[in-house]
Amino acid sequence: MLETAPDGTSHPNVDRAGGTHRPEAERSGLAEYLAALRRYWWLALTTFLLVLAVAVGSLFVLGPVYRADAEVLIRTEDSRQLFPRTGGTSAGALIRSPAAELVYVGSDEFQRLAAEAAGDEAEVEVRGTADSSALVFVAEAGSAEAAQDAAQTWAETYVAVRHASDVAETAALRDLLIGDRDALQARQQEILQPVAALDEAVAVETDPVELSRLLNQRLAIQRTLSSELDPVETELRRLNTQIASLDVDLRVMENPQALAYVSSAAELPDERADGSLRRNVLVGVVAGLVLAGGAVAAAQALRRR
Repeated sequence: MLETAPDGTSHPNVDRAGGTHRPEAERSGLAEYLAALRRYWWLALTTFLLVLAVAVGSLFVLGPVYRADAEVLIRTEDSRQLFPRTGGTSAGALIRSPAAELVYVGSDEFQRLAAEAAGDEAEVEVRGTADSSALVFVAEAGSAEAAQDAAQTWAETYVAVRHASDVAETAALRDLLIGDRDALQARQQEILQPVAALDEAVAVETDPVELSRLLNQRLAIQRTLSSELDPVETELRRLNTQIASLDVDLRVMENPQALAYVSSAAELPDERADGSLRRNVLVGVVAGLVLAGGAVAAAQALRRR
């Protein structure tokens, strides 16, 4: 298209990018597409209705999926202030590792116990992150109630079963340490047997001279035995300290929620997780319009050949 300048010369109509602007070509292309749409309206309408029917029908053909989740807070270094206090002397007393707990809930034994408690109506996945103090039990089922029940049951099963496991492990460790302590005490008495014999003699001796001799003899024997006795007594003190710490831990663990509790109960889902009628209709309308336009363009291209 030419434009007449004030000096009477003609210049082509050039757009800002430097190319020649051809509105006639654009109008021609639009008119051609509208003509094709009028010609193939039945194809566009059929494609649109088919896509919309598939989007809506999928809600009724496929089984519904509902999702619910329950959160369990576990005792870690970051969350320990939210749990009962412990006076245990161990630096890591009553502390759980999120990574280790994810391994535990993935074990065959826990999966079996949780499935027995919750049934098989739902599929449950346990999620967590390395920097989080929580485990999230996500359940999917064909009904909202089943999803809610499964998520809550798995969470409560974890709290109960893991607590029982912790108590049993702590009690077993305490019993093991007590056994070691008893063995060391027997060894201590065996080492001190000569001293004990002298103690009996000192207890019944009345002669001051003989009593002094016995006491000196006892002191000399005790000094001789010190190299063998001192390590035993040092180990006994260490074991007694550990046993006392475990006693405190066991008293704290009398509370079933001492190391974990359900911090967010599962709620009844109010809509399907795999889509709602409103969303599927919207997706069907958008996809139907796009595909209908594509079908008309394809039919027009075939007609040109």
